[in-house]
Amino acid sequence: MTSDDSTGAIDVPDPGVIGKLDLPPSDGGRPDDPAAAGCAKADFLFVIDNSGSMADEQANLIASFPGFIATITQTIAAQDYHIMAVPTDDGQAAGLSTKCNDTSCACMPAPICCLKTCELFGKDCNGYACDALPISDCDQVYGRGNIYNAVGQRCSLADGRRYMKADQPDLAGTFECVANIGTHGSGAEKPVLATLEAVSDPLNGPGGCDEGFLRDDAILVVIIITDEEDDNAIEGEGTPGLPSEWYDRLIAAKHGDTDAVVVLGLVGDGNLDGGVCPAGGGPNMDGTGAESSPRLQDFVGRFENGVVGSVCATDYTPFFSEAVGVIDFACDVFEPVG
Repeated sequence: MTSDDSTGAIDVPDPGVIGKLDLPPSDGGRPDDPAAAGCAKADFLFVIDNSGSMADEQANLIASFPGFIATITQTIAAQDYHIMAVPTDDGQAAGLSTKCNDTSCACMPAPICCLKTCELFGKDCNGYACDALPISDCDQVYGRGNIYNAVGQRCSLADGRRYMKADQPDLAGTFECVANIGTHGSGAEKPVLATLEAVSDPLNGPGGCDEGFLRDDAILVVIIITDEEDDNAIEGEGTPGLPSEWYDRLIAAKHGDTDAVVVLGLVGDGNLDGGVCPAGGGPNMDGTGAESSPRLQDFVGRFENGVVGSVCATDYTPFFSEAVGVIDFACDVFEPVG
C-alpha cells in the first residue's frame, strides 16, 4: 500500500480499518499442500505503547488476540511462528509510583522501578534486596522483548526467551501477560525506534537480548499500537529520521525483500476522512482519543503490505480480520532465502 508522501492520506474503506492492500484476484485457491504456498514461518512483532493513557488500548489488543492468532493458524501457510511484544521506551525514563513502609518499598513499573527506588530509599523493593534485583541490561534497551506484566510478575515464556514460539504453553494467556505491558512507561514514545532495534543484528544475534527472534526464512509482521505520534520535532522525543528512512531500515533488516515485511499500525487517525479518533484530539484515559499520526501513517503506507487502523476503535477484531488477508497474501508470495 502507498500513501501520499506529503500527507500520509489513505483511502478509507471501513470504519476502524483505514488502509488495506488491494489483493489480486484468486487463481483458484491455495495448493493442496499449504507448505507449497509461500512461507512456512512468520515472526510477529507487537510494538505496544506503554505510556500512561494506554490501559484501554492494551486491554483491547489482549481481547482481540485469541481470535487473531486462531485465524492466522487456520488461514496462512506459516505454522512455525515467533511472537514478541516490546514497549515503546527503553525502561530508563519510566514513570515511578512508589509506596514505602519502615522496611520495604513497592513500586511500578516493576521491576525496573526498583533501580530508582533503591537509590532513593535504600530499602528492599518489590520483595527483593537492593543488591539482588532481578534486572539485567536487557531490561534497559529499546526493542527488548517484554517478559513482565504490568505489576512486575514474570511471564511464563518458555526456555528463558523474550518471545514465544508456536508451541508456547497457554499461548493466549502468555500473550495476555506480555501485552499487559503497563502504563508507567516514558511519555516520549519511540515506537519505530523500538521496532528497528527489535529486529537489529545486535539484539537478534548470538547473546543478544532477543536472540533468534528474527529469521531470514520467515516473513516479518510488525504491529504498532500507540495513541501518540512518533514525532521527533522536540529533542529527545520520537524516533530520529524521516518515515522514508525508517522504511529503508526496516526493509534492510529483511535483506531488501519488500515481500517479506507486513506492517500494521493501530494509530491516531483524527486527521483522516472517516477516522474514528476525534479530530484535533489527544490521548485520554478511556481510549477514545489519540494524537493524529501522519508520520506513522506515512511509514505504514510505504509498505506494499501495509494496513493502518484506528487505535480509537472500540474493537480491534475487524482490523485484525482485515490484516489476516494481507498477511496471507504476503506469505503466499514470499520466497524464503536459500
